[in-house]
Amino acid sequence: MSRVTPFRVRTPRIGLTASLLTTTLLIAGPALAGQRKVIAAYGEAITPADPAPGWSFLWNPSGPVAQPENCAPLTRIVTGEGRRKRVMYGVPDDGGAVKMDRPRLAQHGGVYVYRDDEGAARYAIAAYAMQEDAAGEVWVNHGNLLNGGNSECALEVYLNGELRKKDVAKAGRMPLLFRVRLGRLKKGDVVRVAVGPGEKSRRGGGRLCFTIEEWPKGAKVPGPVNILSPAITEAAPKRDADGSHLTYSAKHQAQCKEVLATKPELVFIGDSITSRLPADRLQKRFGKYRPVNLGIGGDWVQNVLWRVRNGVLDQAPIKVVVLLIGTNNIANRFTPDEVADGIGRVIQAIREKAPASRILLLGIFPRGRHGPDSRGNKAVRQINARLAGMADGKKVHFLDIGPKLTEPDGSVSKEVMPDGLHVAGPGFDRWLDAMEPTLRQLLENGDKAGAK
Repeated sequence: MSRVTPFRVRTPRIGLTASLLTTTLLIAGPALAGQRKVIAAYGEAITPADPAPGWSFLWNPSGPVAQPENCAPLTRIVTGEGRRKRVMYGVPDDGGAVKMDRPRLAQHGGVYVYRDDEGAARYAIAAYAMQEDAAGEVWVNHGNLLNGGNSECALEVYLNGELRKKDVAKAGRMPLLFRVRLGRLKKGDVVRVAVGPGEKSRRGGGRLCFTIEEWPKGAKVPGPVNILSPAITEAAPKRDADGSHLTYSAKHQAQCKEVLATKPELVFIGDSITSRLPADRLQKRFGKYRPVNLGIGGDWVQNVLWRVRNGVLDQAPIKVVVLLIGTNNIANRFTPDEVADGIGRVIQAIREKAPASRILLLGIFPRGRHGPDSRGNKAVRQINARLAGMADGKKVHFLDIGPKLTEPDGSVSKEVMPDGLHVAGPGFDRWLDAMEPTLRQLLENGDKAGAK
């Protein structure tokens, strides 16, 4: 369904706090003339629900991708149920399962492509047929192709079989950003965004997202925005599939309102590991400090930095901020030094926003089922060593409770971390028991407390 997104900034109601005013401006976007109409967003189309009208997902089994007649539909296949439900568009085998050595597209933008034994490049293609005439000019915008492999990936954008853009996404953490001006399109015109192996690649893939937008002729079109992997130095909100951050900002604003209403002396900031801390256990142990949990699932260091800078920590009598962040950056190919430097930026932002508070910086928790010598856990130890050096014993205190969450052999049990990442059940007790003495000292004694 098309959406019209105004880029003019409306004046907020009188009485809105300064930080929430900033957030409102960020949600509205830059003050640009004209309006953006989101015709379709690929990231919304490839979900557990049936594709929106106009979308089709293809590959080219019969020849070059440039000729539409060489392309055939990929089959929608659903696996799992509930939270484990997954959708994939691929080539099924005789049993109905996806052939993993054939092109495929999956939810969250996953894409896989390959070159066959004869050297022919087989692409994965997301195609959209215009459902009505466009009143303005149509653009492919906010294009991101994040190459998750070790070799190059090809990107090609077609309009009715005519090549309009060709580029290469190199392997790495930063996506290829792209946009294409298509002009004034009519109902039935077809836009195809195709991903294939690079010229010297046997296979490739990663993640893909893009929007199809309509803008008034002559409008200054912003973008493309890095949706998939912003730089560690960037204060970045989580982006929706259409390039905005309305969903994420709504979560952030709700948390800001809770801070303003609760006036906490204790706040917890982090990702889903923090967000899952049971409220009743926090109340039982620290209720007199009116604790507020500011964890948001999926957060990276960059997201927390954005929330701190655009939040309301300066409008509450906060004594201690408990900060735990970084594990999602490890999983997304950021180096230990980058993660540590990013966390240092968050620490500085908290100190600027709430200078009277103290920070209890928790070491990143162990992760996975592959033991202490896994790549991920080696990164955790490297980052934590850097974080320990950021503590000054006054405003910033470091505490590594990782050893309390692991077994004697260094492994992570399913009882403590059922999925190898998120703490649950007895793990919460281990976490809180290990943290409480230092945290209580900081809450009650301030600078006289020292993290052990």
